Amino acid sequence: MILTIRDLVKHYNDGGSVVKAVDHIDLEVQKGDFVAIVGKSGSGKST
Repeated sequence: MILTIRDLVKHYNDGGSVVKAVDHIDLEVQKGDFVAIVGKSGSGKST
């Protein structure tokens, strides 16, 4: 296993509302895997 993520959360406030950019995700990356994070502009990819 190269990378293991368990229960990752990233919420932030945006003008009085809570944005759940990342909400309780698990991820495992094995040697040789390719990972891409995709989404529309403003969806929290760089969070």
